[in-house]
Amino acid sequence: MPDSLSQTFQNWQTFYFLIGGAAAGLVGLTFVAITVGSGVITQREIAGLRTFVNPTLIHFIYVLVTASVVVMPTVTRMQLGILLALVGLVSAGRALISLSFMWQQYKRHIVDMHDWAWYFLVPLASYLIYVGTGAGLLLRTGWALDGLAWASILLLVAGIRNTWDMVLWFMLNKKEPPQP
Repeated sequence: MPDSLSQTFQNWQTFYFLIGGAAAGLVGLTFVAITVGSGVITQREIAGLRTFVNPTLIHFIYVLVTASVVVMPTVTRMQLGILLALVGLVSAGRALISLSFMWQQYKRHIVDMHDWAWYFLVPLASYLIYVGTGAGLLLRTGWALDGLAWASILLLVAGIRNTWDMVLWFMLNKKEPPQP
């Protein structure tokens, strides 16, 4: 019989159904917010959109996919451990790539310390927790499942905060319709 995690994750299923459902709903709402606010996005803002909005959407998608994989009855400890370690490493690398653009925005006083925390530090910590969780699963440590839950919560909270930041940016940059 394969080393299935379904029995281990049985106690976690309600948590992952809840957090996965929340992430799925937030993905949809993010699409709506981007569509409604798309009138203020110019060619000049595309780099910022890719640096700030894309990762936020990806945070929600990671939480959704994590929740989906965790409740799969046939996933093994090794499969999940390798997947989390690889995804965490790639995502941490992607976060580090955004540093130069964020630094430029910081120097221009567009990005402040709160933005550094929520757009860079919290996601980076989450992705490093993914790596640690993957290693913990492969080494069969007991804390690995707690780590995965905390990484998911951090990504969800960062995504919510960053989406709110995006909505505020849309509102502040909204162009008034011409008056007759």
